[in-house]
Amino acid sequence: MQVYYGLPHDLLRRPSAIAIGNFDGVHIGHQALLQDVVHAAHERGLQPAVVTFRPHPRERLFHKDAEALPRISTLYDKVLRILDCGIERVYILPFFRRFASLSGQDFIRHVLVDGLNAHWITVGRDFHFGADRQGSVELLQAMATENRYELYVAPTLMHTGERVSSTRLRDVLQKGDLIGASRLLGHSYTMTGRVIHGAALGRQLGFPTLNIQAVPPASPARPAAQGVFAVRIYGLERYPLHGVASIGCKPTVSTNKQYLLETHVFDWSGDAYGKIIRVEFMEHLRDEKKFASLDRLTQQIQNDANQARRLLGYVGF
Repeated sequence: MQVYYGLPHDLLRRPSAIAIGNFDGVHIGHQALLQDVVHAAHERGLQPAVVTFRPHPRERLFHKDAEALPRISTLYDKVLRILDCGIERVYILPFFRRFASLSGQDFIRHVLVDGLNAHWITVGRDFHFGADRQGSVELLQAMATENRYELYVAPTLMHTGERVSSTRLRDVLQKGDLIGASRLLGHSYTMTGRVIHGAALGRQLGFPTLNIQAVPPASPARPAAQGVFAVRIYGLERYPLHGVASIGCKPTVSTNKQYLLETHVFDWSGDAYGKIIRVEFMEHLRDEKKFASLDRLTQQIQNDANQARRLLGYVGF
């Protein structure tokens, strides 16, 4: 399994079966599409691969909309979930001005065919690409014979009478509906990332936290899930730990709109900086809010921790 930032430089790369998309959340619809890629690749002797983008094209092209675009998954989560489906290579293409200005035809010829040696390509019915989103399924179909690739248009997956989509998943996460999210994901909602240094305010208040960037600092996006949650934590010990976590921008003490996942692990101490941890969200406790003082914030954190302990059935050591 290999992950590339940009196009590969290896000249001996195998012909590929490729899925193209943003794959935010890697929900059950994405998973079905990726299984099609793996199946087609094995049948044809190709390498199953995915092309995705960073940052999300809407963040680069539609600035007014981008402020309201909730991000479902961290890059770690997206890549790990894609690889879990049997994909062998993930190409993360930098979506900046030069790349965004490629015509649909150039994207097909120079990126998919020449750059990635694509022999089989799949996209969703409404997928668009290239400058001004002029590339479409119809263009991919029109250029298939000339460029010697097969095109497979993935069918829409339905769940409880509604289309499965990242938009629908964002909606349930914004409502704090973790059960609805797990049905669309096929597993509990999680967030994975590297532990970074914070302002150490939690330690001063008696609740030290492990901090992960919920979205990149320079991104105009915000996390789809926000608020306070009862959680399980993986990656610190050989078994899951329990805790309480907050996703937000700390309105009581900060005004910089830097979205962090801050996790307080019950009855655990150690050096976690630089480690990659996975936080599994078990129950939504409340929305984020601004408190009048640090004393009131501390009291609320204690209440949140007590509630999380009860919900998780955690009795401590």
